[in-house]
Amino acid sequence: MPFINKPVSQVFHHLPRRRVLTIGVASAGMLLATAPTIAQTIEARQWQGATAVTRQPEHVVASTIAEWRSLWSRVGSPAPDMFEAGRMNAVGIFLGRRASEGYAVNVLSTARRRDRIVVVFEERMPMEQMMAQRTAPRPVSSAPSLAPSSMPSGAAGFAAPGAAASLPPPPVRPASHPTSPWAIILINRADLPVSVEQRLFR
Repeated sequence: MPFINKPVSQVFHHLPRRRVLTIGVASAGMLLATAPTIAQTIEARQWQGATAVTRQPEHVVASTIAEWRSLWSRVGSPAPDMFEAGRMNAVGIFLGRRASEGYAVNVLSTARRRDRIVVVFEERMPMEQMMAQRTAPRPVSSAPSLAPSSMPSGAAGFAAPGAAASLPPPPVRPASHPTSPWAIILINRADLPVSVEQRLFR
């Protein structure tokens, strides 16, 4: 069938009118369905550190002054005098005990999703550990075998036949103290429930 080049107006003129209206209604419905999923950023203030008193991993939501002070007691510091009950909410994120330094709470967003406020965070790790997770293990390539008689003893860094090969000692890293990273987010709204989500490292 040969290709017929017609103006767009003529093409739609020959289509059944019912089919064109159905497409338009479906498109409008899709727009209405996706509109509520758009996140709305919420104003918030944040504190964070690496040495909380508590060593248990937990996410705590505070809506009263007593709960606000309890959050800061987990950190081991006095609570700032800025919480307004009935007008604010607060979230405490505690990662728990970590074996070394370099861990932290990274708050990615505080936004409204439909009928609630969602705080999204991720755990930051030491650089060497992040690189180890990103880099897949590579197969070790075998070097071509050479006859012992073809190389002199100790040549090119090879041990003599029958002698034990000595490897250099691994580098010594400075000792690192255990940590317990934390973050507290003060949200300037109290009319919606608050939930916490963790984005896993990939």
